[in-house]
This record gives sequence, C-alpha cells and structure tokens, in this order.
Amino acid sequence: MESTAFIELRKSSARGTESIIADIMRHLHARQHLGKAVIVHEQAQTLVSPARKQWLKLARSLQKQRSSTLNADKILKYTHGITRMQRMVFSSKTPLEKPSADIYFLTPEGLGMMPLECWSVYVLCSVDTRTATDMIQQMPDKSLIADYTCSPRWDALGLRPKRWLEVDVTKKWHKVGEFLHDHKIEIADLIDGGIQNVEAMDDALDTLLGGYSRAFLAVSGDFQRALELARPLRLAKKQRTLYDALILLAHRVQALTPGAFATQFLEVYNEDDTFFLYDASRIRNHLIGSESLPEAYVRHTKAGRHHLARSLQAIAGSHPRDIT
Repeated sequence: MESTAFIELRKSSARGTESIIADIMRHLHARQHLGKAVIVHEQAQTLVSPARKQWLKLARSLQKQRSSTLNADKILKYTHGITRMQRMVFSSKTPLEKPSADIYFLTPEGLGMMPLECWSVYVLCSVDTRTATDMIQQMPDKSLIADYTCSPRWDALGLRPKRWLEVDVTKKWHKVGEFLHDHKIEIADLIDGGIQNVEAMDDALDTLLGGYSRAFLAVSGDFQRALELARPLRLAKKQRTLYDALILLAHRVQALTPGAFATQFLEVYNEDDTFFLYDASRIRNHLIGSESLPEAYVRHTKAGRHHLARSLQAIAGSHPRDIT
C-alpha cells in the first residue's frame, strides 16, 4: 500500500543530542495543534527530561512576549498558547500504557502500536524497514516524519518530500484568492502598510455575509488545513501578513455565521510563526473592538453594510428596535 506520509530530512545546526532535542521542540511547537507526536530513539527514556526542559523554555519565551505587549488580542493568544504548552503530557510509556499523553518517547521496538492521530514523528536512530512500514501505515494521511539520521530508504517506502505539502499551501492560497477576486475582494487591500485596514475588512465581511459565508469558510478552511500540515514554514513577512489577514477574515466570518463549524476555531499567525486559538467567548471584542454592539450596528448601517449589521444584531440576540 502506498504511503500517504511525508518526509523531511533534518540536521541540527549545532551538535549534540540536546541541541537536536531543542530543534525538535521548536519544530513541534509549530505543529502541536495537529495532534500527537512521537520521538524515536534507542534510549528514548533519557530524552524526556531534556525535551521537557526545552519545551518549558519555549513557554517562558511566550510569557516574556505576553508581558511585553498591551494588545488584548495578543495577550489572549499568548495565554492560550502558554496554557496548552504547560498541559502537554510527555511520556516514555507506550500509547497502550499511557493513551492520554501528547508526546511519546519510544524505542524502535515500541513502535508496534502508534498513538491515534499522530501527525509528527521524529526519528533519531536507525529503524528497520519492516518497523518503519508498520509505523507509516498507522499514521494519518499527510502526516510528517522528520528524520535526523538522513536515511535514504524513505523514498523506497513511498514517502514524498515535505515540499509537496508546501506546494499544496500555495495552490490552496490561489484558490482562496480566486474566490475572493470573484466577489470583488482583494486580500492585499485588507492590509495597509502592514496594519489591518479596518474599512476594507468590514466591507469584505459585509460582502461575504451576503450569502457567500459558507462557501468562503470551506475554501479558507482548506487553505488553513494545508497550512497546518506544512508547518513549520519559512515565509517572508509580507506573505505572512497576508495569510494573517485572510485567516482573521475567515475567523470573523465564522463568528458571524450561525451554525458554521461550531467547534472549529480558525487560528492566526503571530510573528513567531505560531498559531493560537481565539476564544469564542470574546468574539464580540474581536469584531467590534471598544464599540458597543448598538454603536457598531448604527455605524455599519449608515455605511451601507447591511449584511454585517444584521449579523451583529443576530449575535446580540436582539430585534432592530432593541439595538438601534
């Protein structure tokens, strides 16, 4: 059976097991929202402590960034990220022994039963062909193996290079752009000098809420998923800003579309190439800032954004006579 997994051959920029663990933790930090991960090493148990040390170091870095900003959105995003990282469970036990763990440290002999929803595997030692084949067959479609031994055998096992995932991001990005262009929305217009163009964002929201929200959420959701699977990515600042603007727009459309992907959260880039979840309980603040709902309703109505005004009215649970 042909594998649906992808391979990334990696080398740490510094020597030593601890530097490789640091590289793995940074890599995993960008993929943690996908699901579980496995680190394969002949002495797997000895890696748990240094890995946890590096993970907490990354969490402290987020804490410093949170303390250095007054932006409420960033504080909320950093808090979500820090909380999640602090709750991650590291284990050298097998998935059968510890099904609740998030990051497993296993020897090649322990790969007979992989954890469910394991999207990232980091290989630090030799794994025989049969074991590797069994491991791959238990992994989800489009999952990733990062190999630090640079073994040439992965091609023979049907694995494709990670760059194919990155190409898929570009393809899905173009599809989103075509969809928006067809509705007279240009992603670049949502940004003005690297800062969100509020008027353009509100105009785009009004257009999409006029009967196109579900179709837009479908195409933007496909893009977001492709982006998650291809992470970590090296992106120019301008491109990252455009991605950020698109996913923020999608988050807001989702928040204003009743019943649309009720359990789905669209995540947004920050400057560390890390996604964070928005808190649904704070949707109103994200949508209208310091305005009250009545003020936002009146402003958008006067500007001719009737679809957006009605959506704000709907989430307020009020009638027109109550909100105006």
